[in-house]
Amino acid sequence: MEAIEIVTKRLVVRTPHRGDGALFARYYSDNRDFLQPWSPTFREDMFNARAWEDSIGVMSQHLHQGTAFRFCLHKGNEIVGVANVTDIKRSPCYAGILGYTLSEAHQGAGFMREALEAIIGHMFEEKNLHRICAMYMPRNERSGGLLRRLGFQVEGYARDYLLIDGQWEDHVLTSLLNEHWQSPV
Repeated sequence: MEAIEIVTKRLVVRTPHRGDGALFARYYSDNRDFLQPWSPTFREDMFNARAWEDSIGVMSQHLHQGTAFRFCLHKGNEIVGVANVTDIKRSPCYAGILGYTLSEAHQGAGFMREALEAIIGHMFEEKNLHRICAMYMPRNERSGGLLRRLGFQVEGYARDYLLIDGQWEDHVLTSLLNEHWQSPV
């Protein structure tokens, strides 16, 4: 399986490749305070270019196995966000879990919607997923609004679902179905 690159109106959405370690380290360093309240407690290697460079091989392996697709959102020479479809399962559910972050400087300009529309289209049309699930904390209204605009439907509420910034956080469970899914059999 080859690397994926999707060009949108304002972004290049692509899977990471060797040499991106410094860009990832800069993205997380520059946005540490902004992203931390919505993320698991950051380990120090999140800000280390060498650690990121080392992890790109694992990301590539997951890509080739079809178990996780990790994307970096590029605007010019910088990463402005990341989005991942992970925990991908095939038969019988054909589903994955969507997660994403966007830099503080690029909030409110529609970049994440633009990127997620492209990623979801790719995952449905090219990877033939039937369902993409996404969760958000009830207090993260911006993320909930984005998911609604993308067509995600609320399916439930999970108490103490994820350990976020050292605290168990409730999450709203949502999903989007591929109305054009084709059986591979």
